[in-house]
Parts: sequence; structure tokens; C-alpha cells
Amino acid sequence: MSNQLISIIIPTYNRANLIRETLTSVLEQTYKNWECIIIDDGSTDDTEIVINEYVKKDNRFKYYHRPNEKQKGANSCRNYGFELSRGEYINWFDDDDIMLNNFLEEKIKLFTSEIDLVICSGVYVDDNLNKIKVIDLKSYSFLFKDYVLWKLHIITNSIMFRKSFLNDKELFSLKISRGQETELFSRLFYKLPEKKYLITNIPLFLYRQHLGTKTYRNNSYVKSYKESQAIIAIENLKKSIELHDSELIKSYYFNLVDFFYRSLEQKHFENCRFIVKNSTPQLFLINKKLAVKFWISSCFFILAKRGSYKFEKYFKNFSL
Repeated sequence: MSNQLISIIIPTYNRANLIRETLTSVLEQTYKNWECIIIDDGSTDDTEIVINEYVKKDNRFKYYHRPNEKQKGANSCRNYGFELSRGEYINWFDDDDIMLNNFLEEKIKLFTSEIDLVICSGVYVDDNLNKIKVIDLKSYSFLFKDYVLWKLHIITNSIMFRKSFLNDKELFSLKISRGQETELFSRLFYKLPEKKYLITNIPLFLYRQHLGTKTYRNNSYVKSYKESQAIIAIENLKKSIELHDSELIKSYYFNLVDFFYRSLEQKHFENCRFIVKNSTPQLFLINKKLAVKFWISSCFFILAKRGSYKFEKYFKNFSL
């Protein structure tokens, strides 16, 4: 088995109550040649005190504060951690989740000279680490498609990358405030040759689902989140059209129509205009009649500052 250095990168913000469990799980890894780079995004609780306990205990833990000149947010911290990393392999990890003790060992032993990334399973747990569901990665046919349709549940913790694979890539987008791993993984998986990745169905981490927060985000309208969803959907619609995949095209077309009318309901006209401007040229490639109708009606509804359920239903049911 390889003994090459693995860089674990953990962004954190006000996680004094949870990050201790995460760092302890890193410390208990059976694979020993790692560095753990923790980037603090400006915590105001006791996160720094907790992390410094581990830094003093083991010099493989490296603690940094996000530089003031870098944009605030987990994406910026993840990218900064990559800049600081020295390892030949990279695994981003969340500050409230738990590595099982063979997390690193099971992944790194699967790398060959051709493999650039290894994807593993995990377990969804609640706040108290009670098991909810094991992530099943057994059945897949096309990595990009199965991921964006959420048939494969692949999250930030899931993937170990060969660093050289990432060196010439744009990493986490600073334009995205939600679904940042979706945007990145969609780009990386798109047209990735099958010989370049490997999926293991062995659960190697615990992924906390903060159900209250998730429910709030799904049931509330947060402008920055909806803008992120629109950006990702438009980029993946473009990819779907390039692949000539009717299932993907229908899925992202439906999503964008829904995003447009939800934005209209919330008077989020900036997002409405963004969706119309960027989706209409793509729709024109697949159905000119649809594109023209969507553009004309959408512009009218933006000017009128209200929508129409009749038109929403019409576009959602439109046969591509």
C-alpha cells in the first residue's frame, strides 16, 4: 500500500460543539501519513480553542485563518486549503462529520497509476450520530448523469483526489453559496473517462443531516441559494444538450421553469432575468418555438411583476 501524504482539508465556522469529534476521527485513522489543514472562516465561538488542543497534541494538524483579502465562505476556505496542501492526494471534509478509522486507508489503497479519484459510500446520521440510511453506490451507469439526477449520493467527504488531477482545474466556485460540491463535481465528472475513477460501496464516513436546518432551507426562499441553483441548472442544461440526453434535458428544463416562477412569486426579478437570459439560447438549440414562447411570456411576466399558473403549467408540460 502507498505511503504517500494525504491532505485533509476542513473549512470551519463556529463549530466548537462538533469539530472535536471530527478531529478525533482524523487522529484515529489507521493510515498515518496525513496532514489535516483546518481553515477558520472567522469563528466567534471557542472553535480556535478546540482546534489548538489538537495542534498542540499532533503536529500533523495545521490551523489557519482565512486571509482577509480572500472572500468569506466555505468555498474560499476549501480553495485556500488546497493552496496550502503538500499532499499527493486531497480529501475535503466537513467540520461536523466523522471519518471511520479506515477512511483514508481504504481509499488510498484503491489508487492505481490511472485512477485520479476514488469515491466511497457513507452513512447518513442524525445530530446524535444515530443511523438514518447507508448511502448506496452499487448501481450506476454514467457517473455524470447518475450524480446530477441524484441517483448517486456523492458529497464533499466522498471523494479522494489525486492532487495532480486538480492542479489545472477551477476548484470551488466563489459564485455559489449553496450546492458548491454539486457545481464542482458536475464539472469534474462531465466526460470523465471511466478508467479514471473508482467507486467503492464501503461506508467510510458518517454524514450528519441537520434536519431542522435542511427543512428550513427547503421551505424558505433564500435569494443567494436560489441564484446558485439557477447557475448550476443552466450549466448542466448546456452539458445535457451537448450529450444529447433527453432525460437530462427534460429534468433541467423543468427545474429552470420552476426556478423562474418561484423567483417571480418572491419578486426576485434579478434571478428571473438571469434565468431567461441564460436559458433561452439553450432552449433555442432544442426547440425554437419553445424558446421564443418562453422568452416572450417571461419578459411579459417580469414587467407585470406577477406570474400565471396557466403558463407555468403549459411550459412544464411542453413536449420537448
